[in-house]
Amino acid sequence: MRMPRSGKNYNIKDKQNARDIALFVLIEICENSRKSNTILKECFDDIKRGGIMLSSTDRAFIEHIVMGTLDRLITLDVCLSRFLTKPMKSQKPLIRAVLRMSLYQIMFMDRVPNSAACNEAVKLVKLHGMDGMSGFVNGVLRAAVRDFEADGAKTDIEGKDTVKYSLPAWICSLLEKDYGRETAVRIFEAYLCGRKESVRFNLRRAALGGKTGENKQELEKYIVEMLKEDGFETARIDMETMLEGAKLSGAHNPALPVMYEISGGDIATAKAFNKGYITVQDPASALVASFAEAASGDNIIDVCAAPGGKSLAIAELCGDSCRIEARDVSSQKTALIEENVKRCGYKNISVRVQDALKEDEESLYRADILIADLPCSGLGVIGKKPDIKLNLEEYSVAELQELQRDILRNVSRFVKPKGKLVYSTCTLSRAENEMNSEFAENELGFKKIAECKLLPGEHNDGFYIAVLQKKY
Repeated sequence: MRMPRSGKNYNIKDKQNARDIALFVLIEICENSRKSNTILKECFDDIKRGGIMLSSTDRAFIEHIVMGTLDRLITLDVCLSRFLTKPMKSQKPLIRAVLRMSLYQIMFMDRVPNSAACNEAVKLVKLHGMDGMSGFVNGVLRAAVRDFEADGAKTDIEGKDTVKYSLPAWICSLLEKDYGRETAVRIFEAYLCGRKESVRFNLRRAALGGKTGENKQELEKYIVEMLKEDGFETARIDMETMLEGAKLSGAHNPALPVMYEISGGDIATAKAFNKGYITVQDPASALVASFAEAASGDNIIDVCAAPGGKSLAIAELCGDSCRIEARDVSSQKTALIEENVKRCGYKNISVRVQDALKEDEESLYRADILIADLPCSGLGVIGKKPDIKLNLEEYSVAELQELQRDILRNVSRFVKPKGKLVYSTCTLSRAENEMNSEFAENELGFKKIAECKLLPGEHNDGFYIAVLQKKY
């Protein structure tokens, strides 16, 4: 799926035109390998600095077009190929992006009239000085509309899994091999079901505000009301029910985080966010803190911590009674941790630049609990980050497993005798999950005492957690 880079920089011509902004973001992602969440944030921030205030409706529309087009990229390219004499990879990058995002609106956005999608595509091409291509774009999209309205496109969509679910064939094969056909299809379908943003409530931080006392129900209600005042809609996530649908083994009775889905605006503008009362985090990721089950006085090292969500979640559950050292490989990454720690006000989290692959003698046998949420293929978060499908290659899984084991060999030595290693990833491959926890058992001197595997669902990413205790 990776397309050749164009060697050209494309700029937004009209920063008040939502489709032109979406076009720029798509080109950056598809042609220049930018990450969707990063480039969207940078783009919105740049427009705001320029004095233009996009409405929440425009932001939502831009995100819908961008993420939806990425979600359905393979499907769109197959459908478009019926009306092209040259393959998509031979088209000019801007034309390629215009055709994809416009066909996405035609096929999957019911509120956008087909005529509007075609007309706006022509306007975009002309806006970027490519008047000579406007007739070509119009002709391709009008032909696609006629085909789609006659149900012709459905023949393509209902074919192979790779087209129906817009996934590289190797991902389909890997997941079917690891999970079986029925479960693999459930995963494919979950990738295409959009989810709202989720946040974890920091009730301890809210209590420090001194307005509502120590009652957890009152604190939770206080945060919900604060979000509603800022125009956000909220819905509590039933963590108990979510865990019932997980594959669990071993001893587990963890304290669960308070999680909500929220929508209706930019979370960074919410008072509750800026006061540190909420942290953006997936429910599955937040469970790492629950399964760690930190006790008073524990010394905890989080080796790949950025942006700090798991360290913050542990501090929320155990308060100031434990010491947490959050580390990552660069000052850019640790700056993200420091920003979140400062915002949330936890005093027991220290932050340090430290490469998890490097020798660190002063850390040997220091950790009661070591959190190792390691770099992975991200197959569990494709629903939120569909650009993973563009850049991930089949060989990457084996390479990442080797990297994960190299890190585990090093950092496992930081764990005290009888201490715990909490290994986690946001991927689904057995090679990066179960096979690595078996590696820790067979070669690193650990015994697995608990395991949790969540498939992508209505409220959560796909995620794997293994709690391993050091034998000696």
